[in-house]
Amino acid sequence: MKTLVLMVGLLFLATPVLAAASKTDLQRVEKQLSEGRAQRDALNKKARSYSAQLQDLKSEMVEAGAAIHNTEADAMALEDRLAELSLAEAKTTDRLQARRGQFGQVLMALQRMASNPPEAMIAAPQSPIQTLRSTMLLGAVAPQIERRAAQLRIDLNSVAEARARTVAKRQQLALALSGLAEDRRYLTKLMGEKNRLKKQADAGSRRAEKRIADLVGKARSLRDLMARLEADRKAQAKKNPPKKALPAFNKSRGKMPFPAIGRLVGLYGQATETGLTRKGITIETRPGAQVVAPYEGVVMFAGAFKGYGQLLIIEHGGGYHSLLAGLSRIDTVIGQQILSGEPAGIMGGSETKAPILYVELRRNGQPINPLPWLAARKSKVNG
Repeated sequence: MKTLVLMVGLLFLATPVLAAASKTDLQRVEKQLSEGRAQRDALNKKARSYSAQLQDLKSEMVEAGAAIHNTEADAMALEDRLAELSLAEAKTTDRLQARRGQFGQVLMALQRMASNPPEAMIAAPQSPIQTLRSTMLLGAVAPQIERRAAQLRIDLNSVAEARARTVAKRQQLALALSGLAEDRRYLTKLMGEKNRLKKQADAGSRRAEKRIADLVGKARSLRDLMARLEADRKAQAKKNPPKKALPAFNKSRGKMPFPAIGRLVGLYGQATETGLTRKGITIETRPGAQVVAPYEGVVMFAGAFKGYGQLLIIEHGGGYHSLLAGLSRIDTVIGQQILSGEPAGIMGGSETKAPILYVELRRNGQPINPLPWLAARKSKVNG
């Protein structure tokens, strides 16, 4: 009994101590929760800041990409015009060389006329009939000589003008290429800043890349890869529903920018060299040409795939996907939101071999003609 009373007494005395300890623990936990919430809010605020900065950068990159495309279009038009001027000059020069013998005869005739003008022939020691014949001969030859001399002046002036225009166009081309280099340096700076923000704001892209790499290893064809990517997208969408719905793709018909500036050398539906039917279009570009996204979407795949080289696949929503193949470098990552006209990569090529960009558009996994969806481009270079 005494032991029980003693234990009750001790418990009674310890209660304030235990209560004080519990209160201290509760305060510590509440402080940690408060600090955790503050840290979470700070991180969310920082993430929103990164996201806003990233969006601003992407808008700047779209403008930079458009400026590069305009300059590349000007440069290509100038190069074409220079080729035309060079050809015209070569043809005129060949014509002049072919007439060299004729011009020699013309000059000899002119020299004879200068040394024996018609007035001098009257006083020459020859019969009247010979004088008449010489005068009639000169009268018949003179118009021909004048026509040939006039044509000579025209051809020489044509060569001089062609060379002057060539010099002017070369100066314009040099300025255009200088501007292009400056635009590319600016875009490279923006790209570096975007990548830095992207790494800080999104760590999930690395997990996506590992997951997609596994799909690529299992895919037997491009069609199979597309099916696997679509299945993966649906699975991921169930786990993490997209925060932003993609804009309606069907409203973009005839408005999408060409992914690269160049010459259309292969059309949808044409037979290829291997006898297969082309499922997209091919564009011959300048070496190092800028490639942009044809429409807003999410990057489903970015990397090398079998015989396609560097391949970029963008999901646009509504069952539409665009595929860009043949790039030398891709400047975007899997899972990244990309804007219409945003720089996405660079073409390779050299001065002796023009690079080829393959562009494919798919609806519900089936290739469709991309040309009706692309906006027509007009060159701004004249003369």
